[in-house]
Amino acid sequence: MRYIDTTTYDDYDRVVRFLLEHQVPIVERSKMKMVVVADLPVDLESKMFDEVEFGDIVSVGDKPLG
Repeated sequence: MRYIDTTTYDDYDRVVRFLLEHQVPIVERSKMKMVVVADLPVDLESKMFDEVEFGDIVSVGDKPLG
């Protein structure tokens, strides 16, 4: 399970869209906290950062930042 923390609502939407398009199971998400918890494989994590143009900082880790 990976925690994907975003700093803008646009980047949050981009993360959710990417996960849905790649059929990655979303365990939990909160737009208020701008965090998505998903079963994101490492290879798709790299692909997300290669394909998605984020406007600000996006962090992926085993624990949430906030």
